[in-house]
Amino acid sequence: MPQFTFLTSIAELRAAAPAWDDLWQRSDCTSPLARAEMIAHWLEHFAPQARFRAVVVEENGRWLAALPLMQQRAGGVLGTGVLPCNEWPSGATLLWDVHSAASDVGGTLVTALAHLPWQLVRLEAAMPARASWRALHGALTTAGVPCDLRTRWHVGRLPIAHDWPAALAGLSRKHRQQIMSSLRKLAALGEVGFNLYRHFAADEVEPLMERALAVEDRGWKGTACTSILRTPGTAEFMLQQARSLAAEDRLWLGFLHCGRRDAAFCYGIYAKGVLHSFKIGYDTQYAAVSPGHLLHYHLLQAIHADAGVEAVDYIGAMTEYHASWRPQSYPFARLAFAARGRLLGQAALWGYQWINGPTEAIPIVSR
Repeated sequence: MPQFTFLTSIAELRAAAPAWDDLWQRSDCTSPLARAEMIAHWLEHFAPQARFRAVVVEENGRWLAALPLMQQRAGGVLGTGVLPCNEWPSGATLLWDVHSAASDVGGTLVTALAHLPWQLVRLEAAMPARASWRALHGALTTAGVPCDLRTRWHVGRLPIAHDWPAALAGLSRKHRQQIMSSLRKLAALGEVGFNLYRHFAADEVEPLMERALAVEDRGWKGTACTSILRTPGTAEFMLQQARSLAAEDRLWLGFLHCGRRDAAFCYGIYAKGVLHSFKIGYDTQYAAVSPGHLLHYHLLQAIHADAGVEAVDYIGAMTEYHASWRPQSYPFARLAFAARGRLLGQAALWGYQWINGPTEAIPIVSR
């Protein structure tokens, strides 16, 4: 029978990295940011003093599920367990062995969750299109744990069929015309080129990241003083993350340039056949020629020539920019629950439901 245990510190999370990352490999999570070192790095940088708990379900030494949590104060008062995450995602998520019996693991996981030190658990990055999250929600419901699951937004996911002419033809006529027009306009300003970096020598990561962050700083975020370079400590965090990803050939950096000047860049993270489009930025000097779309046009053309890439995940809320490339989508949700007997947590959950209204049925099929 499965049993549960807890990791209670960043040091314990790092020590358990082999088992954690093996579970990640067997899970339905594709982002490498969900691995142990990536989460530990995020916690050290953004929440070094936060109370940490990772629930682990294992059987005969083989990990079957894991959920990393840290403490946050809801409304500045109520201690709440949340996924380690802010505007710079840690990648922390529910990991679940796709080959394990959901009922056995789910029952053990719910029992473990009842031993957490928080009145309420609020998971802002639930993905009910995944079997793992559906299994957790089902286990909570079966156990009679008060919970609330509701959609926050939809995320674009573009399957790659490796037929670039067909993919291009599948776009709207208007979008194709805009792309071709923008290509001509950019070419009139200088020689246009696209470079995609996927394999890095140790001394290449820093100068390429400096190029990328400089492009972002020349964009609207730089003007608003919210770019990575203008946010204390964040550039160092991103550089260390990039180094770790590049060491395993999981980092993709793409640059669209006009003459000798970078017009746009993308920062992507690759694993399990999926490119996670983590960040994109462009120089506002080229805003009139849609540099973000031109960058993505070249990136998708390169991806269609790579048999190893199965999909592009756009990570954030679907925008017009994403929708113009005609991806499928999946729901990104909030799952909140309060263990039995946690009266303050149940009251907070009830208040949240009263404010937000009844939950809706969340479709799990991409639309």
